[in-house]
Amino acid sequence: MTDIIKLPPPSVRGKMTVEEAISKRRSVRSFSNRQINRETLSQLLWASDGITDTVDKLRSAPSAGAIYPLDLYIIAGNKRVEGLEAGVYRYNPERNGLYLQVSGDFRKQLAEGCFKQDFVADAPFSLVICYRPEDLIKRYGNNAEKYAYFEVGHVAQNFSLACVALGLGSVVIGAFTEETICKSMNLNGHPKPLYIIAAGFPAA
Repeated sequence: MTDIIKLPPPSVRGKMTVEEAISKRRSVRSFSNRQINRETLSQLLWASDGITDTVDKLRSAPSAGAIYPLDLYIIAGNKRVEGLEAGVYRYNPERNGLYLQVSGDFRKQLAEGCFKQDFVADAPFSLVICYRPEDLIKRYGNNAEKYAYFEVGHVAQNFSLACVALGLGSVVIGAFTEETICKSMNLNGHPKPLYIIAAGFPAA
């Protein structure tokens, strides 16, 4: 396994209220070239599904049975996130850091997999939320997939509101071909991608 890329510790106090973030949230499909700094990326990932209780390892998004069956990946362009080369990275909530999965700029392939939604290739990075089915199946059997859809919604909303609070724009994408996304991320179908969110500073 590659060495972890540590992210700055997140802040638990922000400059925008939840109510204001909700009122300002809109889908953004046009992004500027402005680089995302590591503090911002750390805050976004922590808000999405990061550790909020270091004793019991509880997270920012609720999970049935506290199983936490989701994995968060980012697909970043070269130097579009401070200190990161182009590549696919997996977020580790326990250590608040990233593991490089595969090097290279896969944003165009990601856009192709999203039925040629070109703005995905222009976004500095995209969050891909994936699901490990076996973790929920052991506990909930045939209801496992239902819980997975609940949880991916929790994480996506957290991420979207955190983007607003930090001055970024985002857009959630459910229209994609799983095979193409897995190929671009070198996942081989495991874990299973459920949701994609393109993000970055909005174009002027």
